[in-house]
Amino acid sequence: MEYSYMLTAKADKLPSELKDSVFADARGESEYPEFERLLTVVEPGDRLNIPTLSDLGNSLPQISEKWQKLQDKGVTVWILDCPALRNHSDLFGEFLKYISYSQQQLGARQMRSSSSSKGGLNPGRKPMQLPVNFSEVYDDYCNGKLNSREAGEALNVSHTTFLRWTREMGQA
Repeated sequence: MEYSYMLTAKADKLPSELKDSVFADARGESEYPEFERLLTVVEPGDRLNIPTLSDLGNSLPQISEKWQKLQDKGVTVWILDCPALRNHSDLFGEFLKYISYSQQQLGARQMRSSSSSKGGLNPGRKPMQLPVNFSEVYDDYCNGKLNSREAGEALNVSHTTFLRWTREMGQA
């Protein structure tokens, strides 16, 4: 037999003549009763047409889980917007498992690295130390003898760095 499954914008009623071959759940719902009903109807060797892979779920684990349920039933799945999968649906199932596993491993690795990185300190560039002649240049800047660009050049830093240092001096 040939069946179809899709997610729709809302739980629309399908025409009665399609009720036994087309199954549609509402997109964004947490429960998928029509998919569960489909699993009770399909038999090994049946073909299931799905318009797009995202009709199997909202996340990769959800898609993988539904795909596996269909594979366990022995159903041939055709993703209509990806014809290349028609001849390799068994390999695609393995690919989904691998991607899901890889994402789990990546998440675990990121958690380990973020928890062990410098105890929460900023791992970025270390702040520059004030030059020895900063106070002299700062006094000249405050007295109007130098503008911020000239002061920065005298200290061998950008004018924005000089201005940041002056703001920090005012807060100290």
